[in-house]
Amino acid sequence: MTTIHLAEDYWATYFADGFRFGLGTEDILAGLRELPPTPSWLDLGAGSESLLWSIGLRPSALTAADVDPDRLDRLDRLRAYAAEGRPRGAYETALRLCGRSDDDWAARCAALTDTRVADCLTGGPLPFDPGTFDLVTQFGLFGLCRDPDHFLSCWKAATDLISPGGWFAGANWVTTDATSRSERVGLTEQLYRDASDAAGITLTLLRRLRVLGDPDFSHVWLYTGRTP
Repeated sequence: MTTIHLAEDYWATYFADGFRFGLGTEDILAGLRELPPTPSWLDLGAGSESLLWSIGLRPSALTAADVDPDRLDRLDRLRAYAAEGRPRGAYETALRLCGRSDDDWAARCAALTDTRVADCLTGGPLPFDPGTFDLVTQFGLFGLCRDPDHFLSCWKAATDLISPGGWFAGANWVTTDATSRSERVGLTEQLYRDASDAAGITLTLLRRLRVLGDPDFSHVWLYTGRTP
């Protein structure tokens, strides 16, 4: 399954310059701010933007995982950006939106403790110990699933990694491209609820937001939930 933007183009489009309002990013950050501090966080299909989402969170340790050959250089960019320790472009606005300081940004960069190569779309067990992460996230990844059964399998594999009482959060964008849309699962409220019920996740937030000012995407689904 191909993504709309390759890694370098994606970074330049969404993060290198100013913050782009109306894409759902500000709503996602606001939703993430409602989650409690998380000692261990796994971001699936991570790429370079894990540090952006970290601004809304309060993680102690982040493991970023990705496998797409066209996206793996995002993990290299993520490591380099964390080592640089200086927010730029969209990140500066995100810090202000979340009421975070320069010290908070330094803590987010230091929280990146591991980057792992893992295929998060097989629908099978992932190469991590079950029940070991206080928070598991995915942003854009599960929207690449090919059909509802694939979505349900990927959702279950991800939630199996969450510790008791832990959290699951993410967002998925709906593409406007007819060819891409025909190759991807149709995202609906019922699909999210079915996936959550099957995995024992209690949804605390589920919203479908209209995307403004981006011809590639029409809507974004945002959710948060937790395990028993």
